[in-house]
Amino acid sequence: MSEETPIETPTGEESPVKFDARLAEGVAYFEQMLEIMPDDRTTLEFLVVAYDMLGQHEKGQKALVSLAELLVKEHDLEALKGLLPRLEASDYAPAKALFLKVSTLTAPTPDLTPERPKELTESEKTEIAAQEAVQTEKMLLHFLKEAGILSDSDYELFSGHLVAPNVGGRVFLISALHILKNENASLYEKCVEYLADHFNTPPIPLAAFEPSAQFFKGYPETVLRLRGAVPFARLGNLSLIAVVNPSDSALKNALEAVGPCRLYLADPTAVEAALDRVFGSSSGGGSA
Repeated sequence: MSEETPIETPTGEESPVKFDARLAEGVAYFEQMLEIMPDDRTTLEFLVVAYDMLGQHEKGQKALVSLAELLVKEHDLEALKGLLPRLEASDYAPAKALFLKVSTLTAPTPDLTPERPKELTESEKTEIAAQEAVQTEKMLLHFLKEAGILSDSDYELFSGHLVAPNVGGRVFLISALHILKNENASLYEKCVEYLADHFNTPPIPLAAFEPSAQFFKGYPETVLRLRGAVPFARLGNLSLIAVVNPSDSALKNALEAVGPCRLYLADPTAVEAALDRVFGSSSGGGSA
């Protein structure tokens, strides 16, 4: 049977805490253990609670600090979180200092995972693809200038016409040769002759063929329509494809990713008309 007597505070006032003889015996035992094993966690945990129950505030605060320091050394963050309220409420200077340290240690780790890029809409993807097509066609004009087919003034004039239209998700053929044909037919013919010979892409009368939808299977519509490519026949597993820019390596890679192919040079107007027949007319359209 426990013996309970009132405990007097240092001021002589009676404390509401009652003395429990069995608890006091337990404290005495664990105090002896602490002298032998000052870093024994089980002992410190018991003493923090027992001193609190017995109203031995100063001893309790020292035991609390010792326990907190041990948990910091063991890096037991979960247990430290449980001590935070006691450390925060303490009026013991070492405990207050430990509160700040433990608060920092147990603070949630910031999420450093890179934010996932926003998924582009189909319209945004088309806008980007159109900008890329414009740059490719400007490179074609630059190539023709370097080859001496176009003058500097020709290059500046025709490059100025190459601007990606505000397609709003719709797809239009972007072709430097189409602009050349409209602006200067004789110069267009000269460029076609040079490109056909340089890239080994013989000109073909695409209008004489009726492209079948089955020839287009596997090819990305946006790429075909923006950059101007028409699969117009098959020879076994080889696709015969009419293009308007034989120097377009990105287009060639996209076509070859589907299967082996042979490229031919075709009139941009005929290419656009063939694409419209297969995919449907791009309303309000027109080549850049």
